[in-house]
Amino acid sequence: EYGNHVDEAIMNGMRMDLAFTLFLSDPESYDGGELVIDNPTGDQEIKLPAGSAVLYPATSLHRVAPVTRGQRLAAVTWIRSMLRDAGQREIMFDLDRVHEILFKRDGKSLEADLLAKTQSNLLRMWAED
Repeated sequence: EYGNHVDEAIMNGMRMDLAFTLFLSDPESYDGGELVIDNPTGDQEIKLPAGSAVLYPATSLHRVAPVTRGQRLAAVTWIRSMLRDAGQREIMFDLDRVHEILFKRDGKSLEADLLAKTQSNLLRMWAED
């Protein structure tokens, strides 16, 4: 169990934007232990198969529910994004998803190339080294 918290904003002198939890235990080997992320629409409970991971904003309030049987093992780390703003990260993620869909559907095309150009130029405008 780990109570409600928000991850540290600065670790080892660097800003941390995203949290990453890698589930190491088979979910059938323990009860409870869900990663619970507080979202505007309510709590999101996450319990994934061993080897699966979840990436979420380090700014979110979250906790680990009590383990009532077995042992929950997980590896946790944090990531500094080159894009400080969460809204900008969401836009880039959505554009990347659309680009992938277009490319899978149509292969190399003018639309996919224009989208890639837009992604690159937005990254140039928003990225911090």
